[in-house]
Amino acid sequence: MKRFFLLLFIINVFISCSNKEKTDAELLEIDKKTLNESLDSYKVMPYKFGKILIRSAITKDTISTEFKSFKTDIDRISKRLMSHDFKNADNISLFEYISIYRDYRKMEEFIMKTDEDIFPPLLDAFNVIYGDSISKKRPYYSGNEKEVVQNLEHTVLSAIVLLSKDLGKEVSLYECSKTKPELLPDTEIKTLLQYFRGFLFFEKGLYYLSEDEISRNINWLDNNKNIDLPYTRSMFQWGDLNNEKTHLAIHSLNHLFRAFDRLMMDRKVDEERALEDFEVFLKDSKEIGLDNEVIWSIETYLYLKNNKSEKAITSLVKLKTSNLLSSDDKGKIDDAIVYLKNRKPESVLNGFYDKYFLSKIATKYMFSILAKVDWEKIMKEQNVPHTEEMFIVIDRFKEMTNNLNKYTSVDKLKEVGNDIKDTGVNLLDKAKELVE
Repeated sequence: MKRFFLLLFIINVFISCSNKEKTDAELLEIDKKTLNESLDSYKVMPYKFGKILIRSAITKDTISTEFKSFKTDIDRISKRLMSHDFKNADNISLFEYISIYRDYRKMEEFIMKTDEDIFPPLLDAFNVIYGDSISKKRPYYSGNEKEVVQNLEHTVLSAIVLLSKDLGKEVSLYECSKTKPELLPDTEIKTLLQYFRGFLFFEKGLYYLSEDEISRNINWLDNNKNIDLPYTRSMFQWGDLNNEKTHLAIHSLNHLFRAFDRLMMDRKVDEERALEDFEVFLKDSKEIGLDNEVIWSIETYLYLKNNKSEKAITSLVKLKTSNLLSSDDKGKIDDAIVYLKNRKPESVLNGFYDKYFLSKIATKYMFSILAKVDWEKIMKEQNVPHTEEMFIVIDRFKEMTNNLNKYTSVDKLKEVGNDIKDTGVNLLDKAKELVE
């Protein structure tokens, strides 16, 4: 009998432990693991391959025996991608891409396990390839200076590639994962980076990572209220706001996306925290006179939560005018107004107008802003070295990623048919030999 009760006790302890609510720290670690597991995608690996080609081609160190065995191939491919007549470089042929793919396959395991940051930054590579005689002789960045330079490179690239059809969110997430905001100086760039990272983590469903990033950013903003924010005004098109109001505006957007992070979480305490963040967002936004679809959507949500149907209808009528909403979304708003006139706010809140609808509006709003940012112009205005070359490199990466993914299986090679046949020579047969 004693054994029976002991067994029941053990089972009860096991069940209670398994049902125990995870802490913020535990949930954050789960997100970190998920992020790391998501980085070896078919889009990320060719992109990482390209960056390692460029960064490692100028290295003077052996690194490892394995790297030494690939160095000849790396130098050859890098030279082909980074031709000196870069602006008028001839197109890389299909057969050349198949040959590059063969080398990529040989190096694939090395690429997967290698941290690109062990090599010199891109800026050093650009100096060697495109710089003047003085730049070519300059010592490579090292130590803390190298950390700062490559962090800034990861930051800029994560923003530039986000809206790229060919690279996009996966590559942007990879670049975000490589940044270390704590190593950046306390400047406006740092707060923009942390906000951007938080937004991207949210968009990928990594809510605890996003909340952690944005919480640290909110603390930073609270402790740096007098910092000048010219890039923020330019990026968000807040040219008519002074510095104090710009600070309030970016502070409000941080609270907005932290609210969405918390709304997507499962615990009751997270929902309560989310509603508090929404209130801060609205307070800050109204203080500086902002009035747009994001504000109307949050107002509607809070009115619905508080059974204020008439006020919810007013905000929904405004929201319906937004260009970010589809005709289907606007039709659903009409249905919601009918429900609210019949005093059924819970039907609307538990129907289409839920946290996912809300987050869709805010995400579309952010992407619409980012799509208008001319990163190349901003970088040139700030005298960033080799800006033009960096954007040409990104275009080459897009081309390379597309072609490595497009022409790397025999089945896909068959699809292009005549494109891979040359006069008197069937490249398909040669291609099969290379990819087998």
